[in-house]
Amino acid sequence: LQNLESAQIATDKLTEAELLNFVVVGGGPTGVETSGAIAELKKHVLKNDYPELDLKKVNIYLIEGSPELLGAMSVQAQKKSEEFLGELGVTVMTNSRVQSYDGKQLILVDGRIIPTSTVIWSAGVKGVVIDGLNPQCVVRGNRVKVNEISRVDGHDNIYAIGDVAAMITEEFPNGYPGVAPAAIQQGKQLAENLINIIGNKPTEPFKYFDKGAMATVGRNRAVVDIHKVRFQGIFAWFTWMFVHLMTLVGFRNKLVVFVNWVWSYFSYDRGTRLIIRPFLRGNPEPSEVSPPKVEPKPVNDEAKVN
Repeated sequence: LQNLESAQIATDKLTEAELLNFVVVGGGPTGVETSGAIAELKKHVLKNDYPELDLKKVNIYLIEGSPELLGAMSVQAQKKSEEFLGELGVTVMTNSRVQSYDGKQLILVDGRIIPTSTVIWSAGVKGVVIDGLNPQCVVRGNRVKVNEISRVDGHDNIYAIGDVAAMITEEFPNGYPGVAPAAIQQGKQLAENLINIIGNKPTEPFKYFDKGAMATVGRNRAVVDIHKVRFQGIFAWFTWMFVHLMTLVGFRNKLVVFVNWVWSYFSYDRGTRLIIRPFLRGNPEPSEVSPPKVEPKPVNDEAKVN
């Protein structure tokens, strides 16, 4: 929002381009959903909030290093998501990798330059290795290699689950995906195994049950893969909303979110938009720093005696 404010008083085209170009790096579910959300803001909100802004100058780029978006999903989902993003005005750049970014220009490996002051990184995370762990157990992405019961290789009493753990199998040579369902299932299995270990009972190896994958691209646009069942479009969008609504804790939370979604759907509004930044006061007046100095009155001899 601050960029949009500044773009309206920019004095040169390069600065204006930097302020109005938004780049999302990473074409997974997070990148697809983020770029689609920004495109929805441009399409439905900014034209009302900034009527004097030329929306044709607002560009959204989605950069992905592999040949397709949503690499973990089906071919149908990959093609349809790119088609949806194109309809929303997002420029999808596959087979593209970022070389550097200095805060004003994003440079790709092939030499292309995108002037932008806003880069959103959604190309994955890198783990932070804890001191004291066996270096040989650290694999790609700084993930910690674990066995079938989530025990860290080379250690007897250290366990790891979720994003930081790499449980390598034939089906998942790079470890299970860093998503919530995998972490939740690992946590439950590990809890049972710890109880079994305490009771000197045999442990059960972990096996990931993939419930499917889905991603929303924008209003009435989503892709869903549930094993061999694959569908896209408005029904997939309603499915995505239903699943996420049901995973919320408590009926009150579900009701509040549902009402907000219905309001946003029919009003084309995206909630409160505030610019919040620290307020720096100017140099204070001397009177604001310390009380005025008061010269002591001379004391006469009589006062000294008393």
